[in-house]
Amino acid sequence: MRSSPPKEEWAISLKKKPRKISTTLTLTFTLIIIGSFVIMFILNSLIVPHYYFSKMEQKVTSVMSELHHNDQSEQHLTELENNNQVTIITQDVDGSSLDDFNEALNIALNRKQVALNRFWITQETLDQLQANDQAIQRNFDQGKQKSSFLVEMKIIEGTFYLVGVSTVNFSETANLINTFNFISLSVTLLLIIVLIYISVRRITDPLVKLKQVAEEITALTFVTTTDIPANEIGELALSINKMSYALATYQKNLLAKNEQLKQFTADLTHELKTPIALIKAYDSGIEDDLDDGTYLEVILQQTQRLNDIVDQLLDYAKLEQQQPIHKVPLQLSDSWRQTVTELGPSMDKEAILLLEANTDTPLSLIDADPLLMKRVFDNLLTNSIKYTTDKEIQASWRETDAFIEFTISNQTSLTSAFDVNKLWEAFYVHEKSRNKNLSGTGLGLSIVQSIMNEHGFTVEAKLVHQTLIFILHFYKSGERGLDRSV
Repeated sequence: MRSSPPKEEWAISLKKKPRKISTTLTLTFTLIIIGSFVIMFILNSLIVPHYYFSKMEQKVTSVMSELHHNDQSEQHLTELENNNQVTIITQDVDGSSLDDFNEALNIALNRKQVALNRFWITQETLDQLQANDQAIQRNFDQGKQKSSFLVEMKIIEGTFYLVGVSTVNFSETANLINTFNFISLSVTLLLIIVLIYISVRRITDPLVKLKQVAEEITALTFVTTTDIPANEIGELALSINKMSYALATYQKNLLAKNEQLKQFTADLTHELKTPIALIKAYDSGIEDDLDDGTYLEVILQQTQRLNDIVDQLLDYAKLEQQQPIHKVPLQLSDSWRQTVTELGPSMDKEAILLLEANTDTPLSLIDADPLLMKRVFDNLLTNSIKYTTDKEIQASWRETDAFIEFTISNQTSLTSAFDVNKLWEAFYVHEKSRNKNLSGTGLGLSIVQSIMNEHGFTVEAKLVHQTLIFILHFYKSGERGLDRSV
């Protein structure tokens, strides 16, 4: 588990001036390149000369081994010379003097276009070669010529064989190469550093802009960036844009919820204050013997009104907690008729006319929770009773192979500029109720939408020429959607 650093360490880290990524990357790459050059210089000066001389020794040894185990004809010797870029000479060991022997070798070398100023085979060397079958290597330094002549000598069947190769003074050559490389690589290094800095800045500049965007987001200014390169930084920029948009949307919704909550608090306070004040006043009247026989009935009515408000709040809270629903085969028209019967007195009192299109055939059964469906019809009809402007409510049914459609509508004072989506917001009261006998908390339509969604059904609101229309689709079993039934 990660733990947050102590507050003191966090504060200290903020005081430290951060090093720019471009500077860090440029220094890192520069040090890597310089280190590579230093290693190359060391190899050229110390290791490469030894490696070169070792390869020359292996060459003459390999050719001498080939001579010892294979044909020693002139044709074969010529092929070995050409293939291996070496010099091969032979000389009979016939008992001539050492001077004559060396003179013959030098003449043979000159004929091979090998001019040496320091070459001499000693008597001791000849004696060693004649005494055993082992080859002997010698390196004849040519002094001011800055080269050497590496030879391997061996006597095979009474004939002296010499395999030689000219070698350069590689240490001095390496110094020349290092000097040239130092000059050329210094220029190259300067160019590389400039190119690295430019490349790194192209990488880090978008990060600097993203840092500025992040700082503005931190200050609750939810901006986005348009500089989106086609790499991982671009993916980061897109993620920050999404985060900014999500935070802006969340803040907007949160502020809207806060405003709705304020309105809800004010409306709920008013709704609760009225029945409480009436109960208190009529209770005082009973205590003062002012009761004309109706006081207790008023108190019971206001108590029921309080109970209805609390029940509506509890229903909304339960739906928001997404508790499982219990579905049974249900005839929707029965739930609707029950609702109409219960709210009939309120419609009669307000002289509201319910115009309902009759259907000759019974509706198909659907799987739903009876209590929740009853709540849907209660809230919709109550909403129409409260806000109808022409004292009329229209209701109709329609059935298809996939669903049962219920429509309820009424005239309203809302204009075409009104956003009907606001009707589904919790605690939103869209206009003043014209029926003072019905309480309103702004939860009724939110509860309708939640119940329909939980069943996998749909509900839609339309505003056509100041007529507010609610269209509900109750899908038949297996036709659509997921629900949380048990």
